[in-house]
Amino acid sequence: MDPVQVVWFKRDLRVIDHQPLLQASQRGAVLPLVVIEPLLWQQADVSARQWAFCAEGLEELRSSLAQLGQPLVVRLGSVEAVLERARCQFGIAALWSHEETGNDWTYARDRRVARWARSHGIAWTEIPQFGVIRRLPSRDGWALRWEASMAEPLSAAPRALQPLAAIAPDTIPTATDLGLRADPCPGRQRGGRTAGLELLESFFNERGARYHRELSSPCTAYTSCSRLSAHLAWGTLSLRELVQASRRRRDALKALPSSERGEWLRALRGFEARLHWLPGVNYVGLAEEPRTVVGQLIPATISG
Repeated sequence: MDPVQVVWFKRDLRVIDHQPLLQASQRGAVLPLVVIEPLLWQQADVSARQWAFCAEGLEELRSSLAQLGQPLVVRLGSVEAVLERARCQFGIAALWSHEETGNDWTYARDRRVARWARSHGIAWTEIPQFGVIRRLPSRDGWALRWEASMAEPLSAAPRALQPLAAIAPDTIPTATDLGLRADPCPGRQRGGRTAGLELLESFFNERGARYHRELSSPCTAYTSCSRLSAHLAWGTLSLRELVQASRRRRDALKALPSSERGEWLRALRGFEARLHWLPGVNYVGLAEEPRTVVGQLIPATISG
């Protein structure tokens, strides 16, 4: 088989608004790849409940990609080793991914992958997705760039992907396979894009009316907060589509008489202000509104 375009899924478990996938599909056969890294899941800031959320997102992503023609390929191990096997077996024309805004472990891993790609003359294209702009000498102009990025149209899923019959998809491991101890959490959030879209719909049309007043109290935040941070963290929804959905809702409200708007406009302004803070990029799978600033991560807390 000819060398393939490898799309490495990290924290972007969707096919909508996924520029690496779309651009790779325009250049040849695509190998949609996720690498489950046992060492990552041995870090102190992970748990079985985070893996459960991630695994549910992976299952739905696999189904979405299969409908396009090529299911998600799952491999266990280090990313460099998995990519090296792929290079030796069938060749890699290019590597594609979103930029990951993670922790020190993932940053060090990405540096290793970059060295591997350079050593084999393989172009690795990383595309931003959270409005984070790397290597800015100052924050001047950041807000305008963020707005421009969020205003870009959502990219559609590829029309089709060429099936790669010679490559086995393999199974998604369990928490036990990864050595994670039992971590029961009956009320945890469900992963996957469908669950994320249901939360988005209920927040913008029902639950979010008093967001600005009730986001800080444990008694009210469970309902009135968006509960979308985990979906942003794992990329089942994109930040861009949340910003655009909020603004569509805001425009629709402005067309209503003031007596029918209630406090919605103020609530949505408060929500959008927090979308300028980076979404939950750490491993707190149930984090609601992460505490971050431009270019610097501050650990989020669990709020239900």
